[in-house]
Amino acid sequence: MTFLDSLRRPRAELDAPLWLSRVTVVAVVLVAVVAPLVSAPYVNFDRSMVLVYIVVGLGLNLLTGNTGQISLGHGFFFAVGAYLSGVLVENHGVPYLLLLPLAFVVCYLVGYAFGLPALRLRGLQLALATLGLALVTPAVIKRFEHVTDGHAGINISAADAPGFTGLERDQWVYYLCLVVALFAYLAVRRLSTGRISRSLIAIRDYEAVATTLGVPATRAKTTVFALSAALAGTGGVLYSFVVQYVGPEAFGLPLAIAFITMIVVGGLGTVPGVVFGALFVVYVPQWTADINQSAAGITYGAALILFIFVLPYGVISVIRGLLGPVVSRIPGRRRDTRPVPDGRDASPDLVTVA
Repeated sequence: MTFLDSLRRPRAELDAPLWLSRVTVVAVVLVAVVAPLVSAPYVNFDRSMVLVYIVVGLGLNLLTGNTGQISLGHGFFFAVGAYLSGVLVENHGVPYLLLLPLAFVVCYLVGYAFGLPALRLRGLQLALATLGLALVTPAVIKRFEHVTDGHAGINISAADAPGFTGLERDQWVYYLCLVVALFAYLAVRRLSTGRISRSLIAIRDYEAVATTLGVPATRAKTTVFALSAALAGTGGVLYSFVVQYVGPEAFGLPLAIAFITMIVVGGLGTVPGVVFGALFVVYVPQWTADINQSAAGITYGAALILFIFVLPYGVISVIRGLLGPVVSRIPGRRRDTRPVPDGRDASPDLVTVA
């Protein structure tokens, strides 16, 4: 087997010792906590945007990677969260911290209502149905200009750092994004492992068999769609805090393409892969824009083709392929039995998803 073949094979996780995994997580979190205190505002802006994309990508990856439902319309829920922040905070004086749980609940309900009929569709049909959301989002925002201010958009001045923290605004917003991203990461990680994940994978690959064995496929897929929509809406609120402006042109088809690119590049069905995908969609367009203004779109297209045909399990498969031989030599390594992205090593037991 060649090295490229090893990267194309699904892997559950690196068989790393538990202590090494914990030390790595603690080190990454400590670096993330300290970084904004020693960085310029524009650097904190970029890092905050990475965290925003991570929140959205976690939900979308759970939907697409675990249940196999392709959604191109999460930019709509992202816009709902952003405009909830702009309208309620700026026009009605709602405390900005309340927008995070409020957007989560609102987008969950909207996502559930949309998911009930839409998730009876499959594959290309569902992708086209959700693509309609992405296409109409800017037009809907402009149509209701008495609420959204139409083309002008809404400037957002909220999310200033409390005086007792001694932080600058960019640092405070970064920490808000970091806390939400950590909570979302832990929650999605929990849903992506164990019996719940095996049930979702069974629905994706063998829906008829899963239904026969007691898994409520329609309810499970609708719930996951609603949860992913809720995370997209929460990310939209954080986006409004970071950018301090929401306008219709930011929520069109290019945003939907960026979301899909993120989870494909990072690795479908892998939670850590979302982090690498978010880094890609934030930093690579900036680097390519220095070459040519149209290079960002070319980069997205080339990346999708490359990863779909050559590295279908994303950047995370490359990292695991490179680190696997090293980690395997560490004494005390553990065997991870969590399901792999395509479910081929998943345990056959199926459970009902509440």
